[in-house]
Order: sequence, then structure tokens, then C-alpha cells
Amino acid sequence: VGMTFNPEGFTEMKDKYFLLNGRSYPDTIHDGPLATQTTDGSLHYAQPMSAIINIPVGGRALLRIADLDVTEYQTLASLGIPMQVIALNAKLLRDQAGNNLYYNTNSITLAGGESLDVILDASDTGKYPSGSVFYLYTPNLDHLSNDAENFGGLMTEVRIN
Repeated sequence: VGMTFNPEGFTEMKDKYFLLNGRSYPDTIHDGPLATQTTDGSLHYAQPMSAIINIPVGGRALLRIADLDVTEYQTLASLGIPMQVIALNAKLLRDQAGNNLYYNTNSITLAGGESLDVILDASDTGKYPSGSVFYLYTPNLDHLSNDAENFGGLMTEVRIN
């Protein structure tokens, strides 16, 4: 290595691993830290925070979803619990008069470097009883795998408990 560093060009980059909170499905629904065993038999722990979204019965959850991707747009969908988008890039969606410009949707699409704040509203206990499980996932099927593995990618559970 000399005085300069020449990274690979982004034009040739192809993302193969897609993560939520530093985890890929099915690790997204595993509670606690993840351990990897090394060749000497010792365990190394990574990402102590789970990617499961827990909503109390009759409650709501506020999520800040950020896309750190540099090559593709990412879409996340929530079937069963609608998302109310309240902010873009950490700025509330309001007009100059202060009126809310929030909107409801079942899916969001983000470009690299963007973030959205969304509320998952499970306040209707008739629709969202205790023990219900819903999914937050990508409808981009090629992002539901980890390279050549069949299962993985952008998916986690939304649990009502």
C-alpha cells in the first residue's frame, strides 16, 4: 500500500447481503446477542440488539428506518399493520403553516442515505390481539436471501404482546 488508496469503483458493486438492525433473517427474530464460533472454539458475540419489533397490546411503535445502501433502493412492506409516515430524514412532515402531512401506507421505499420515521399503530385490540405476529419485509424477492442462500435478507417479525 502506497500513499494513495484506490477503492473499488461503485459501478461494479453488487450488494448481496441485506440487513435489519445489523441482522439478516432468520437472525432478525433471534433474541439476544448472536455468537460465532471461531476455529479455536471460542465464541465471539455480535449485535446484541434484536431486530424484533415488540408492540404492547393496544400500543404503537415508532420506527426510524434508514437505508445505508449505496447501490440500490430498498422497499419495506408491512401487511396487516399500516404504517403512518411522519418524518423524512428526521424532519417532521409538516407544511409552512404547521399542518401535518403524514400519510398512511403499506410500503416505503428509501434511497441510500435516506430515513423515514413511521408509526405502526396496533391500538385496535380487536384487530391486533395479544400473541399476533405480523411481518416487516421487503417485497424485492432477491433481497430475501443472503447471496446464494435461500433464506435471509430484509424480514423481521412485529409481535403484539
